[in-house]
Amino acid sequence: MTMDSYLEFASVVVSHQQLEHSKGLVRGFMEELGPQLQESLLDRQKEMENWVTEWWLDDMYLKVRLPLPINSNPGMVFPRRHFVKMEEVADLGALFIDDLLDYKEMLDRGELPLERATSREKGQPLCMEQFYKLLGVCRVPEVGRDRLEMPRAGDGIEETEELIVVACRNYFYPIPVKAVDRGRLTPGEIQAQLLHALVDAAGAPPAPRVGLLTSMNRDHWARAREQLIKDENNRTNLELISRALCILCLDEAGGDRADADADTNAMLRAMHGAGTKHHSANRWFDKTVQLIISSDGTVGMCYEHSAAEGVAVIRLAERALARAEVADRPAPPPALLPAPQSMRWKITPDVHRSIDQAARELDRAISDLDFKVYTYRGYGREFMKSCRTSPDVYIQLALQYAYYKMYGYLVSTYESASLRRFRHGRVDNIRSAHSAADAWAAAMCAAETPPLNDSSDDGQKKVSFNLYGEQKKLELFEEAARKQTSIMEANILGKGIDNHLLGLREAARETLGELPQIFTDETYKQMMQFKLSTSQVATTTEGTFMGYGAVVPDGYGCSYNPKKDCVIFCISSFSSSSVTNTEAFRQSLEEALDSMKLMFQAKVEEKA
Repeated sequence: MTMDSYLEFASVVVSHQQLEHSKGLVRGFMEELGPQLQESLLDRQKEMENWVTEWWLDDMYLKVRLPLPINSNPGMVFPRRHFVKMEEVADLGALFIDDLLDYKEMLDRGELPLERATSREKGQPLCMEQFYKLLGVCRVPEVGRDRLEMPRAGDGIEETEELIVVACRNYFYPIPVKAVDRGRLTPGEIQAQLLHALVDAAGAPPAPRVGLLTSMNRDHWARAREQLIKDENNRTNLELISRALCILCLDEAGGDRADADADTNAMLRAMHGAGTKHHSANRWFDKTVQLIISSDGTVGMCYEHSAAEGVAVIRLAERALARAEVADRPAPPPALLPAPQSMRWKITPDVHRSIDQAARELDRAISDLDFKVYTYRGYGREFMKSCRTSPDVYIQLALQYAYYKMYGYLVSTYESASLRRFRHGRVDNIRSAHSAADAWAAAMCAAETPPLNDSSDDGQKKVSFNLYGEQKKLELFEEAARKQTSIMEANILGKGIDNHLLGLREAARETLGELPQIFTDETYKQMMQFKLSTSQVATTTEGTFMGYGAVVPDGYGCSYNPKKDCVIFCISSFSSSSVTNTEAFRQSLEEALDSMKLMFQAKVEEKA
């Protein structure tokens, strides 16, 4: 089944000649190595709670050597605030941290409610593990493969010490927020500590921009880290950052691009900090949760993706936001605690050079990012539902149509499908580029093609001959939607093809020491080149959305957040590519969504 589907998807993205070659490789694989490798996967399944997650985590994140900002870490934007004075920045930070402490205590008590599937075999329990891998988690660089550092398990909630790290003007302040001997800090005490950090950093000389090291190629950062930890104080600093609940980045104003709107600028700050002249050194990109509050009211988050998917992060963030909205201002503490002290680093000349190199490379990457937050206001999920189509399916097909409008063909598309029905399950890939989507997109584009001579001598436009009537386009859409729905359902029920292919590939690597031809074939390479990397990132809070970078140099990243009457898209590509253009894709997407509405309206008018 997997190999049949593999060839079916491949038929849309490779040439007929290449496909015929790959069919031969698949036949040979099925006759020889395939059954043997499948048996090894079945054996692995018997021995492990989840046979694929470890391989998946390595392949998707831990073995990838690209820098985390733009390439891996998503940014998240929260509703803008209006601060009149510095104390209000500290107020919000304190309320956020207080809620994270409540959340962590709930996790430590094992009181996180179990969630269950709400569709497709409703009622199935969902794995909650990702929710436990947000606070106190850090990705640590190592040459060849990173590792995740998890919180140390305590004997009980009352004996657990907790700290946060506040980043301010590129200094890092460890602040104990819960101690064994005195319990939790009150919101007022946390607020006072944050104010101390803000005042102290404002009067300090420029900091050594150590945070920039976390933005490097992972092997380069791993080697720089080996130099850093030769000093005992540096090593202690890194341990404190690693086990901190989160990083709270308190930014100054500034860093907005003149050519970008407010939403786009807020997302750029969340994703990468807007450059080394602004906030990028005031980050620790390895940390799973980085909350960002700027004095100009920009609020957001940057999160390291390997520990958890967006759903867990959004749940954490939206809870903290909601509670901060209704909470009273933190009450002043009865007595001031000792002021927090910033971390001091011993920076050797070699590490200094690494920091300078990191700064140059990050600024270059930021200038290459072609990013736009785009809110489509023609309609939203309610209209899509009225078309008897899942909003996710509708938008995925719109993205295929938009791409086809620009290029005249489809490309391998990635959409994450949650596998939380399975213990330790992360995601598989809903492939949206299939023959039914291709046929519908082609029909829609053929209907739009103007005649060669589109005006007469008197300037009157001639009517073009439409090969595809509205009824035919609707039929093709419905067929594409059925196909997309079946692919989505297969994935969330554990029957997707990408994880299975990954397992066969890694089983071959482990048992044979080399890869079969099917995995070195040009078709496989094209199938794994996701020139459209997409995901639905739904939020309940207005003004909250998430975005990320494209995953290949000549591709697009596109997250989408379907609201009742609009859809928020975060579209990314790279300026250095001669193939892609974010604004052109945005325009094509807008036209596609408009055309789809006209298609459905024609159906209604026809019935009337």
